[in-house]
Amino acid sequence: MFSRMFFAVVGLGAGVALGVWTIRKLEWAGQQLAPDALVSRAGERASGVGARLAEAVEIGRAAADAREAELRAMYLDGRGVSDDAVG
Repeated sequence: MFSRMFFAVVGLGAGVALGVWTIRKLEWAGQQLAPDALVSRAGERASGVGARLAEAVEIGRAAADAREAELRAMYLDGRGVSDDAVG
């Protein structure tokens, strides 16, 4: 008799705990999917994309400048191509 009562109480406690956890999880998900939360997250991500794009352009320009300097040194110093091939 005692074991039935014990497991009934344990089951009831587990059910209540699971119910509370589920409600909190659903409320949190609802807050995350609210329009104002979505807008703020989208704005944060968009600003991050702009910063990464600017950095990528800067790195690309530096690489292009380095390659241009390398090609100018190779062709203008006379090591790369003869005058007949240039033009």
